[in-house]
Amino acid sequence: MNCAECRDNFIACAEGLLERQDELQCQAHLETCAQCRAEYEAVASLQRRLIARGQAAAGVSLVQTVMRRVQREQFTPERETIMSKLFRNRWGWGLGTAAGAAAIVAVILLTTPKAQARALEIMSKGAQAVAKLTSIHLRGQLRSAPQDNFSAIMPECDFVSIELWKQFEPALKWRVDKPGRTAVMDGQSTLLFIKPDFGYKVPQASPSAFDTQWLHEIANLSQTLESEINAIKARGWPVTLADEQGADGKSKSVISVEAKSGLGAGDYLHNKFFSTADTRHEYVFDNQSELLESVKVYLHAASGDQLVFKLDEIDCNPAIDPAVFQLQLPANVSMGGPMQVLPDNQKYVAMTSEQAARALFDACGREDWTEAAKFFNPLPDSMKQYLGGLQVVSIGTHFSASNGAELVPYEIKLKNGQVKKFTLSLKRDRSTSRWFFDGGI
Repeated sequence: MNCAECRDNFIACAEGLLERQDELQCQAHLETCAQCRAEYEAVASLQRRLIARGQAAAGVSLVQTVMRRVQREQFTPERETIMSKLFRNRWGWGLGTAAGAAAIVAVILLTTPKAQARALEIMSKGAQAVAKLTSIHLRGQLRSAPQDNFSAIMPECDFVSIELWKQFEPALKWRVDKPGRTAVMDGQSTLLFIKPDFGYKVPQASPSAFDTQWLHEIANLSQTLESEINAIKARGWPVTLADEQGADGKSKSVISVEAKSGLGAGDYLHNKFFSTADTRHEYVFDNQSELLESVKVYLHAASGDQLVFKLDEIDCNPAIDPAVFQLQLPANVSMGGPMQVLPDNQKYVAMTSEQAARALFDACGREDWTEAAKFFNPLPDSMKQYLGGLQVVSIGTHFSASNGAELVPYEIKLKNGQVKKFTLSLKRDRSTSRWFFDGGI
């Protein structure tokens, strides 16, 4: 039993409703997984408290009890949007089902104001409304460079389109597009293409890859809302909402969320990516259908809040052409793969990140692409043309980033005379222990 399956069984296990074999498998997983064990204890503790308060009786499901409690509450709508702190932007998985979301609502009902409880009720119903999606299509706009990472936030850039197609059944498949890059998972392998000539293939299916996780979390809306509710319970953040009338004349609920990355303003990665940014999220739900209609993300910057992402289109259960999940690459694409251990591998393992940065740039200056490829996998022709013949002006002292990379400041002079100053991101490859290029050129 894996983590997702175990979490789906939390409620039934806590109430003694599992078949014996399933119960044994669940308990075996809990013995080996500290994270699931902690979350299960929270669910079991909730059940014990509800029973102690007379909110549950023998033979009555916890979910039914919780939902009756939710339905009995009388809520007073807020007239204005109230900004609140809610959850870290590293959206982890929560209790795993709409029932889990309902359980967390009960915790908040016991400890927070009524308007906050109503916000969580809306999120819980929104999770239930999309709990059985077979496919989804999202289209939005992101402030980012066309070729940069899917989650890169660049407030100085214009909006570019970003789009996701995802099939949940009968087999998981997905595709994410930006103008300069595409990632596709066809059910068997996962492929990244960065225009014009960079490709990387992972020879297995993946639920997300190549920095697309944040968009998948929106697409997996049921799990996302549940995990946010779980974060509220775990961290004690309040939730607030506003009731508004949409342009279509229908009643809407707008939930505003303050997402904190946990990084200090001095961290190099702070506000660079969704997982490392302090942001305000606005979720708009249609009160009649209970479906999520739109999402906006505002970046908290020194100059003030700036809209960096807007999700304009959410299509639930669309018919997706199978060709969407097939990607034909140009003939000139350089394909990357796992790094290989070299005959003199230890020489490169012994390098500091500063030495690796200089070795990479020196090789590019000599146009020794065999040597450069030891740090750069793959090394496409477009990068050879760009870096070939460069001169190293200076290599600075590295500093560490929160994602495990070492960032080496550099200054180089390109063959065309352009001087470029930036930081080279280098990481250790797990299989070879060598440094490899991870961005910054």
